[in-house]
Amino acid sequence: MRSAAGDSNPRAYSDSDERAASTLYPAFAQEQTMTMRRLPIDQSTKYPFCLNTCAEAAQDFRWRKLGSGWYSTVLNGNLIHMRQNDDGVEYESNSDANLNGLLHSYFRLDDDIDSIYADISSRCKKINQLVKECPSLRIMRQPDPWECMVAYICSAPNSVEGISKSVESIACRIGKPLELNGETRHAFPTPEMVLAEKGRKQLEQLNLGLDRHSKIIAAAALVEVKLNLRHLANTDVSYDDAKRQLRNFCGIDHKVASCICLFTLDKMESFPVDRHIRNALQGCGCSPPAPSSQTAIMKWAHGRFGEYAGYANQLLFKGAWDESQKSRKKAKGSNPHLL
Repeated sequence: MRSAAGDSNPRAYSDSDERAASTLYPAFAQEQTMTMRRLPIDQSTKYPFCLNTCAEAAQDFRWRKLGSGWYSTVLNGNLIHMRQNDDGVEYESNSDANLNGLLHSYFRLDDDIDSIYADISSRCKKINQLVKECPSLRIMRQPDPWECMVAYICSAPNSVEGISKSVESIACRIGKPLELNGETRHAFPTPEMVLAEKGRKQLEQLNLGLDRHSKIIAAAALVEVKLNLRHLANTDVSYDDAKRQLRNFCGIDHKVASCICLFTLDKMESFPVDRHIRNALQGCGCSPPAPSSQTAIMKWAHGRFGEYAGYANQLLFKGAWDESQKSRKKAKGSNPHLL
């Protein structure tokens, strides 16, 4: 069995979180030899796959870097360790199952990335430049719409680090423990688990801020009774209808609903708008007239970039995010007291 490499204590949650989880589940520890599996990926395309870019794209908040090229994530109740090799990725999971189908869908390997990038590049010089700078960026199809919804409820407003900590803490407090190669993480809890008395209590104790625990509990109740999230991913449910149902039933804003549509409901025309996107559009030669509301920008983006506006969105976000990180590092370098 391969030992987990990297940080000696990679968990974003505390020892008190671990003790709280143990009150919901019996101790979980098992020594097994897991099968090293491989997912072949065609790297002959103009825009080849890159695991590092996917893991650090700030779309799915369960990724951790372990070291020596290995990453850890939790997908559909599976704790997975993976790294890229010459012809794809190799991975182990706590379930020791063949997860090729899950990973193929998650990384959207069914997308014709060359055609998508050629299309959106032809529509905007800024996008053309960003494709050259970020040729391996992909949108990931997150398999659990409920987990994706909660993550983006925690995103408003929040940093990437803050969202990751919130999602990991919720999983640790309420979710089922998973172990692989000496690393313990947790599956994300179902709506039913969140609504249980112990789940509600644990969620309230996390101090997520901005009354997020109440919003998550309310969303869980609606998902349990009224809203079938997986149905919204069907091709016969339009982007506008999916977004409307998310906003009406769960009371979430345009940006959060758009993120859920893009990252888990297969609505690739979705164009979430936040401050990073607004900043990116200011320097974009094909930007909408200013000032523009979120709704106006989204409508403009659908007309400008077509059915794959979501890819243009994430390229713009990546470019703006990288610039903000560079500015932050530069500011810290000139002021060592700046955190």
